[in-house]
Amino acid sequence: MQPDLSCFFNPESIAIIGVSRNSTKAGYGILKNVLWTFPNTEKIFPINPRAKEIMGLKVYHSLTEIPGNIDLAILFVTPRTIPSLLQACYQKGVKGIIIESAGFAEIGKEGKTIQEEIRCLGKQFNIRIWGGNCMGTVTDELITTFEPITADMRRKGVVSIVGQSGYFSRAVILQLFTECYTGIRKAASIGNRIDIDECDLLQNFLEDETTKVAAFYLEGLKRPRKYLKLAKKFTRTRPLICLLGGQSEVGRSAVLSHTSSNAHGSPQLLSDLLKLSKIIQATEFGEFFNIVEAFPKLSLPNGKRLAIVTITGAGGVIGADIAAKYNITIPELSISTTHKLQNLFPDWMPPKNPVDSWPAFEIHGLDEALRQIIPILFESDEIDMILLMVAAMQVAITFDPTVVRDMKKYNKPLVTYIVGDDAIKSQWTSQIRSEGGVVFDDINAAIKILDLMASYSLTKGL
Repeated sequence: MQPDLSCFFNPESIAIIGVSRNSTKAGYGILKNVLWTFPNTEKIFPINPRAKEIMGLKVYHSLTEIPGNIDLAILFVTPRTIPSLLQACYQKGVKGIIIESAGFAEIGKEGKTIQEEIRCLGKQFNIRIWGGNCMGTVTDELITTFEPITADMRRKGVVSIVGQSGYFSRAVILQLFTECYTGIRKAASIGNRIDIDECDLLQNFLEDETTKVAAFYLEGLKRPRKYLKLAKKFTRTRPLICLLGGQSEVGRSAVLSHTSSNAHGSPQLLSDLLKLSKIIQATEFGEFFNIVEAFPKLSLPNGKRLAIVTITGAGGVIGADIAAKYNITIPELSISTTHKLQNLFPDWMPPKNPVDSWPAFEIHGLDEALRQIIPILFESDEIDMILLMVAAMQVAITFDPTVVRDMKKYNKPLVTYIVGDDAIKSQWTSQIRSEGGVVFDDINAAIKILDLMASYSLTKGL
């Protein structure tokens, strides 16, 4: 029997135990997010024994006062009170519980005992337990976390993310929304994994056709065999990204006091197993963000043949050196492609790959030059992907960032690397990202992402 997580992602009714009247408290934030995202406000039931009304909603003193059954209960209360609440949840027909409060196995023996008691009671009452020590969920339909997220901030998308760390999960969501302009299908912070774990979520993503990319930050694999088996199914058709914490002795020690997870076995063995399942491995947070941003926005390349388009010869040289490190080919351009490009360049400058577009820029202006150079390369059979290198300078101010958006019709990936004036760079970066493009200020990161995309594309479905 497959895990049914609909009570977490699509509940019919929600009780929030531990709601606060204080707008600075987490219990207030949970209700605020649920209130503006859950479609049926009549099925939201805040619980606080010392309040009558919060945010225009009637407040109940206990779970048993609520009429009818409850699908989902969100708890932000002290851990020692939770076992007694589970009996009330059972009586109200609660199917799932999200525990967002901390103080369980990560703090020591007493917390571990309470956590185990909750796990056993959840199993006894057939109630799925999410958390504790987590941030809940953010989906394109419902937000249960206590972090303030507003309508202008949230973006709907095709990426589903799992973060074991609560605050990291929050940071990922906020950065993807506000900086990367990347939308979320589902985001799940699972904390100590009393019950719900990464396998349950990966199974859910596998069955969710709207999830086109899945990404996990984990500090241990609770059921490694099951996870790798599911991963093999998922990666046949969709990319799966993992960032694993606890890969060193110091890291493994830190994990115990963070989410109390069991450390992985040999890091090298685990890495090899992930590769066999065709999981894309990130090595640190920055790379995790880059991969999660790139895969849903860009078309997959059909090979590893790269064209570098730059307005500086030095950029082409360094780009070619880095490409060689990843076994990415910088192919010579065909006679036909060279002839088409030559029409844009002065006679004294025969175009080659990397394409130093400065001479064409001086004749046509940077924007017009790129609007002709990039399509010629994308339409050629010898190019699978393009790295566009732009210098943010006043002399290049005629660059129009919409050129990146307009090249998406060719269904080949184009990533942009920008260096130069910070104000100009920030403006261009924001515009490109908001229109579905991908920008880097690290050339090695840009080329590595293309390598990861090409490698996944070449092995997909095998």
